Amino acid sequence: MSSALRVTWETLRDWWDSMVGLATFNLVWLGLSLTVILCPPATAGLYAVTNSLAHGKGQRLGDFVEAARRYAWLSWRWALINVVLGGVLAVNFAFYGAVESTAGVLIQIALVSVGIVWLVMQFYTWPFLIEQEQKRLRLALRNALFLSLANPLYTLLLLVVAGLAIVFSLVAILPLGFFTMSFLALLGNRAVVERLTHYGKLPATDVASASGDNLL
Repeated sequence: MSSALRVTWETLRDWWDSMVGLATFNLVWLGLSLTVILCPPATAGLYAVTNSLAHGKGQRLGDFVEAARRYAWLSWRWALINVVLGGVLAVNFAFYGAVESTAGVLIQIALVSVGIVWLVMQFYTWPFLIEQEQKRLRLALRNALFLSLANPLYTLLLLVVAGLAIVFSLVAILPLGFFTMSFLALLGNRAVVERLTHYGKLPATDVASASGDNLL
């Protein structure tokens, strides 16, 4: 629990210290996402710059653009998998909802469970894709699943924080353009970097923080 709270605090601190830069990247992400087709590469770019910030290296517009180009095909695959899986789950949920039997209800519960687990995995997927030497989506999804299962309370607390940020943004509206996605990306990156450091996969110096709004 203390680790999750520390990650949350560090994320809030880093976002505040780098407010201008992250708000700018959030607006860039939102603008590109409105085209739909550029949303996945823009998401990759946003995760790349927040990953750099999580490692204490600051943030640069060049990193955003480079990551958006580098991960373009991978990001579209990621988006397609999410759309297809979401559609399959929704269609099957509706189908079995029309079946008036205990089996139908049980299958619906199973489908909802799969959907929840999948959504939880997305919190860690892009941070792992950025961290991995092998940029393979299957590996990132597997790592995200293992991290979620190995740290259920840690993950739950961070998801509660993410959920509160989303609810606040939906109520206040304005944060959607300036805050929400960059905060969620930074929170996910901070969480993965902290866990990798905890398990000895990264040196402790990699969690050092560097603030600033360097966009060059």
